[in-house]
Amino acid sequence: MNYPILPDEEARLAALYELALLDTPEEPAFDRVTRLVTQLLDVPTSTVTLVDAKRQWFKSRVGVEAQETSRDVAFCAYTIADEVPLIVEDAQQDPRFAHNPLVTADQGVRFYVGIPLRTSQGLALGSLCAVDSRPRRVTDAELAALKDLAAIVTDEIHLRERFQFEKQRREDSQASLEALHLDLENQIERRTRELNLVIESAYDAYISINDNDKVLDWNRAAQTMFGWTRKEALARSLQQLIFPEGVPEGDQQMPMTYYATRRDGSQVPVEMRIKSLEIEGKGRRSLFLHDVTERIQLERLRDQQAREDALTQLPNRRALDERLPDAMARTRRLKNALAVLFMDLDGFKSVNDQNGHAAGDQLLREVAKRLSDAVRETDYVARWAGDEFVVLLENIAPEAAERLARQLVDTIERPLCLEKGTAHISTSIGVALYYPEASETAQELLKRADVAMYDAKRAGKAQVRMADAPA
Repeated sequence: MNYPILPDEEARLAALYELALLDTPEEPAFDRVTRLVTQLLDVPTSTVTLVDAKRQWFKSRVGVEAQETSRDVAFCAYTIADEVPLIVEDAQQDPRFAHNPLVTADQGVRFYVGIPLRTSQGLALGSLCAVDSRPRRVTDAELAALKDLAAIVTDEIHLRERFQFEKQRREDSQASLEALHLDLENQIERRTRELNLVIESAYDAYISINDNDKVLDWNRAAQTMFGWTRKEALARSLQQLIFPEGVPEGDQQMPMTYYATRRDGSQVPVEMRIKSLEIEGKGRRSLFLHDVTERIQLERLRDQQAREDALTQLPNRRALDERLPDAMARTRRLKNALAVLFMDLDGFKSVNDQNGHAAGDQLLREVAKRLSDAVRETDYVARWAGDEFVVLLENIAPEAAERLARQLVDTIERPLCLEKGTAHISTSIGVALYYPEASETAQELLKRADVAMYDAKRAGKAQVRMADAPA
C-alpha cells in the first residue's frame, strides 16, 4: 500500500457508502460535466472518481475503458488527501508517480489535474480530474473552469446527501415521508434541470476554430441550429458555414448579437461569446452561440404594442409624436402640403355617463373605424387621448384638407348603433396647415390645430376651423 490514508478515513468511507453512488449506472448530470472538461481543457480523458477503501471507481468517465482501478495506482488517492487541487504537469518527473503502471504504460498518464469532491461536512469522497498523455501546464483560466465544474458536481453530491438523510426518516413516519420524498424528487429534478440549463443552454452551440477560422469542433447543438453535421463542418472555414463576413476578432466575454447564416440560406439571430486560448503554442477560439429569435420577436411585438392604442388599435400618441416630425421632413423635401386635423368628440361624456364605460369604449372603436375608412390609405389616423383624435394629411391642397374635415364632421354625426341603443354625437375639428418656410416644431403645429379645434367648439360645435398661420 503506497497511497496516503486520511485521518478521517473511517468517517469518509461511511459517508461514501451512505451516499449510495458507488456501482450505480451512468447519469447525465455527471456525464455532461466530464464531457465539458475534455472540451474546455482540450484533454482526451476526464473522470468523476469516487475513492473506495481499495479501489477508485469512476461514476463518469470519458476516454477510459475500465470502470475502476486499484487505489494503489490512483492519482485521485492523493487528490483527496489535500485541500487544494493536485496538479501533476509531468508524472514521469514526479517521484510519487514515476513508476506507476498507469504512467509507464504506452500512452500512459503524463498530465493530471484533480479537484477534491467533498461532502457538506468536508469529508473527501473523490475528485473531478482531467488527464492527458502529454506533459503540459494548466492555465489559470482552465483551472478556474475545472473548479467551477467541480462545484457543480459537489452541489449534486450535497443534494444526494440531503436525499439520503430524508430517506432515512421514512422509518419514523411513512405518511410524512411520502410527501417529503415527492418534494426531494422534485428538488433533484429541478437541480437536474438547473444543471442542464447551466451546461446545455449556456453552451447551446459550441464551435472551436483555429487561427485561420477553420472548424476544429462542432457540437450537436450547432448541427441542429445551422444544419451542417459535425463531419461536414470540420476543417471548413466558418465564413463558408455561418459567418460570410467573417468572425469578430478577439475575446467577447459579454454576449453580443449577430446574424448567422444557416445551411438553407436563412438567417438566425444569435448571442455569441468568444473565448481565446493558446494550446501548445497554437491559437484557438471557442464560440458559444445562443439562438435569440424568439426574444427578438417578442421585443418587436412589445415595441409595436407600445405604439398602438389598445382600445381602438389606432396608433397612439407616442406613435404620432414619432410620425409627425417625419411627415414634416417629407413635406420640406418634396415641397408639397401637410395638414393636421385635431378632433374632439362633442357629446361623448354624456354617452359615457348615461350608458357606461363599455358603451363609451364601443363608441370610440366605431369612431376610429369610421375615420380610418373615410381617409386615404396614405393618411394617418391616431388616437391622441380620451375622445381626441389626430389625422395627418400629407400631399394635400389646403382647400381639400378643409373639405375632408367637413366630410369627417358629417361622418361622425351619423347615428352610432350601440348595444344599449343609438348614440348621437358630433365632432369639432381644428385644421392647421404646415408651412415649411416657417420655423415651427411638431408640438407647435399640433398646438395650432388644438387651438383651432377649441375655436370650433366655441362656434357651436360640429364645426371646422382653420388655424391661423404661425407667427
